[in-house]
Amino acid sequence: MERGVWYGTIQTMASDSPNRLLTARDLDILLVLDHCPLTVQQLLKVGETFQRPFTDEKRVRERMQILCDAGRVRRFAYATAGRGALNYYTLSPLGYRILNGPEAQPPTKRYFEPVAIAHQQHTRSLADFIVHTIVGAYRSAVTFTNFYRENSLRLQVGDEFLYPDCAFLLRTGDGMEFGFLVELDNRTERVYSHKDTDSWLRKIRLYNMLQDHCASRFRVLVATTGSAERLRHILATACALASNPHRRLFYGVRLSDYLQVGSCVAAPCFLDHRSEAVSLVQSRKAPKPTAEPGTALPLGTPAMLGRSREAAPVC
Repeated sequence: MERGVWYGTIQTMASDSPNRLLTARDLDILLVLDHCPLTVQQLLKVGETFQRPFTDEKRVRERMQILCDAGRVRRFAYATAGRGALNYYTLSPLGYRILNGPEAQPPTKRYFEPVAIAHQQHTRSLADFIVHTIVGAYRSAVTFTNFYRENSLRLQVGDEFLYPDCAFLLRTGDGMEFGFLVELDNRTERVYSHKDTDSWLRKIRLYNMLQDHCASRFRVLVATTGSAERLRHILATACALASNPHRRLFYGVRLSDYLQVGSCVAAPCFLDHRSEAVSLVQSRKAPKPTAEPGTALPLGTPAMLGRSREAAPVC
């Protein structure tokens, strides 16, 4: 992960010390919580990438209690059907200012609020995807950077808008960069519907238009919690609607399968619109298909996808 971190000589009243300073591991925790809400188990997993990894869940809970007492993070509970609540953590306004500066404003209106019950399954699954990708990039010595969290990136296509669930850039050691937009599928949207404004048909159509008019290259990652048949249906729709059949725009994977692949950014664990196995990053030595544009540019601003000189700006 890369991020410019601001922090001063901030001291807070923790329960076990009147003058507890922010540690390097605390900054790592705040940084990853700025990506998405996380449970103790997810923090333990992503902690592999920290300067000082956690050794077990008990250590994570102890540290998160200290950060809660210091007012740097907040703790909420996911709604569960069984006994016992599963807690998750988010940044507090103080924690956000520590990372982004004293005058920083959150990217969304509900940034500091608890996750709505109807959205909790989506949030947990998306966090699983993000954490696993960060760890996979770390294990493959690939930089995970230029991250946009859910609802913080708005892409305009004509009079319509796309709000990907997140976006990020992977940068390899040999200088290659790959930009990705993520759409998590929780089986709540119709795949092929002209009436449903949230259907996959609409998303596929708009992402194709977006890429048609953008100078830089990106790919849309479809991570579904559904069956292999649903994934095939989504990719078949992407194939049927492809404005350029030779262009690999959509990569799909079942989330449960993805979470089992340790080297997930380098292994060919995704399927493209032709159901061919592909990986997120490739070696510079690999030949490029003649119909493919160059590699994606960094996701530096909301207009990171570039503009075409020949067509009206849509991104």
